[in-house]
Amino acid sequence: MLLRDVPYFERPREKALKYGVKSLSNQELLAIILRTGTKSESVLTLANKILYKLESISDLNDLTLNELMSIKGIGIAKALEIKAAIEFGIRIIRDEQDHEQVLSPSAVYELLKDEMRLLKQEHLYALYLNIKGKLISKKVITKGTTNMTFIDDKEIIKWACKHSASAIIISHNHPSGDPTPSMEDLRATEKLIKSTRLVDIPLLDHIIIGKSYYSIRQKTSLFSHK
Repeated sequence: MLLRDVPYFERPREKALKYGVKSLSNQELLAIILRTGTKSESVLTLANKILYKLESISDLNDLTLNELMSIKGIGIAKALEIKAAIEFGIRIIRDEQDHEQVLSPSAVYELLKDEMRLLKQEHLYALYLNIKGKLISKKVITKGTTNMTFIDDKEIIKWACKHSASAIIISHNHPSGDPTPSMEDLRATEKLIKSTRLVDIPLLDHIIIGKSYYSIRQKTSLFSHK
């Protein structure tokens, strides 16, 4: 079915104008991003072909340009429009979350989960806080493999000093989805706790993010050691 065969107020743009974009299905939202279909397929059919490849809509972020372009009807322009729309949405979320108070493990999880749980390799983030516990800066410190990343004490402390931070929280992801720390995670955390105490910029927690989160401060005794 071509778009001209769809009843007027059931077409994505017209439906959005009448009822608002929140009324649109995933297929209809994607159709608006794509804008046009092909000579033989409507934009709704084209959108549905893309969604059919996904287990969930978050998987759309994982498709490369080449994977998108392998779908008949998707050229470089449409593939870039999709990737740009996703990235713009991610940046809006990040901007809204900047400068919030992030002292609690749940707040750290809410801040980082959308970008970290999509990553295919382990990434270590450092969050630098002011004296009121509000976020000054968020920085990717290291990028690792599917099951390992490196905690670089000197790099973490260097950026803490540059930002005049009063405290640090670190977080890394487990692409497997299981946030349980490895022995190496625990050893590296203990070492960083000692290093940050030497410069009087305390490490407040190490949050591991998977399908849920794990707070090393809450669930171990590492932070109580002197």
